[in-house]
Amino acid sequence: MIRISLILVVTFAILVSVVMHLRANIEPRMNSFFLDNGPSSMEKNTIQVALVSDLHVKRAADAITELETLWSQIIEQKPDIILLAGDYINDGSGIEGIETIGPQIAQVFATSDMPPVVAVLGNHDYWSGGSAWRQYLSDAGVTVLENEIVILDGIKTCIRGFGDSFTGNFRYVDFPKACRSNLLISLMHDPAGAFHPNVEGIVLAGHTHCGQVSIPFLESVYTPSSAPKEAQCGLFQDEKRVLFVSAGVGTSVIPLRFNTQSSWDLLTIFH
Repeated sequence: MIRISLILVVTFAILVSVVMHLRANIEPRMNSFFLDNGPSSMEKNTIQVALVSDLHVKRAADAITELETLWSQIIEQKPDIILLAGDYINDGSGIEGIETIGPQIAQVFATSDMPPVVAVLGNHDYWSGGSAWRQYLSDAGVTVLENEIVILDGIKTCIRGFGDSFTGNFRYVDFPKACRSNLLISLMHDPAGAFHPNVEGIVLAGHTHCGQVSIPFLESVYTPSSAPKEAQCGLFQDEKRVLFVSAGVGTSVIPLRFNTQSSWDLLTIFH
């Protein structure tokens, strides 16, 4: 009897621990990270970039309020620029209701009295109407890039935003000569695009959710990207590129995370 009671107590404790862990994993946290993009011998400048990816906002009554709370937390950190890496909607499999929820999401990002906000689209955005999302975000003052470059003279930075590789919208474009003296950042949704042979330097991406469900000893169950396995979460660096892949904020397919913390990233870039 004592043994059975002990087993029940331990089982209950394990279940409570798992539930608490799952709840903690879906509460967005700020992840601070430092990226160095220059020889160690040179004097460097810094810029703070807020990278926000995979919001996957649900069609629910409190979803916009939750997004507004998160956005306020991001603004409080006073980044020099905010980069949105796509997947604004929870489920892009259909367009029903997009004309309502889309503008509501975009208006949270409205850019008056704020640092510049630059965005690319993710697979769920393309699936639910890429041109519509581009319009919603643009109407809110967000600069939306699809295989394009924007020059931000105020912070001496050029952002190259690529279309999403996962949906076949990636097209390579080069930085113009006018960007030669600026910090160069490439922004994309699926990190697979970072491995185009001509892509170099700093690359920021999302899409993978760092696996969303990562089982100990088995790692992630599934990651929807053709990027190398070692380049699907966090920092990856080789002789050509410094790639950072955000774990993202929301969830997709199943509404939970395990061993993959919901987060947005405050990146301090030395250049």
